[in-house]
Amino acid sequence: MMLTSTSLVLHVLGALFFHVSPSSAGPLASPKRGLVFTPNSTFPTDYKIWTQQPSDLTWYYNYEPNPSPVFNSLSQYEFEFVPMLWGTPSDPSDTSFFRTIESLVKEKGINITNVLSFNEPDGPFDWGGSNMDPDVAAQVWVNNIEPIRQMGIRVGLPACTGAPSGLPWLRLFMESCSKVISNGGPARNCTFDFVTLHWYGPFEGLASHMGQYSAEYVSPVEPVIRLRANLNLDQDFQTRPCGSLNIT
Repeated sequence: MMLTSTSLVLHVLGALFFHVSPSSAGPLASPKRGLVFTPNSTFPTDYKIWTQQPSDLTWYYNYEPNPSPVFNSLSQYEFEFVPMLWGTPSDPSDTSFFRTIESLVKEKGINITNVLSFNEPDGPFDWGGSNMDPDVAAQVWVNNIEPIRQMGIRVGLPACTGAPSGLPWLRLFMESCSKVISNGGPARNCTFDFVTLHWYGPFEGLASHMGQYSAEYVSPVEPVIRLRANLNLDQDFQTRPCGSLNIT
């Protein structure tokens, strides 16, 4: 879902697992924790708290392909920016996302190592989803994400909602993506390096949800889990996910 500044803090209470090698991790404590950042001019002083002690965030994304200007003074080593292809461009053949990432790397010298794709493509716009048809999403992926992966950048599977519609959408997407990339020739599959999950609910549901994805997409797939810690839930929920992810 798209997060407003109000829900931003709630989102950060969750733990995000993201693979960052020790050599590329910044000076902060945990490569498993990242931030979804949407600027808010009402509270500009909040911008810097994410990169100051005692924060242990090491990476962020902003639903966009370009870094947030407020963090331009920080290197990728200090606070890694992870671009996102949020949804479908008006023309599925549009390759502007790929060109933007290529420019960041080759022209601006930004060391992009990870890219996120489609935000809740199985969800409606009214709920913050990108509401994508799996066939159209497959075309956009092949035109933009596949060439990025060929650059040696790690790419994430589309981040579906935590609803029952998520896995069926991904199955249709992967089937269509295989057809598009094969283009009538020998069978090929669209490839990815890690799986992204959304979860908004109790810990037991999260554990079950992860189990479903683990059964569908086995090792060496690495999960990126986006949690929204509901302040109405007890402390047990807020600590158990963090503890579990810290030992992965």
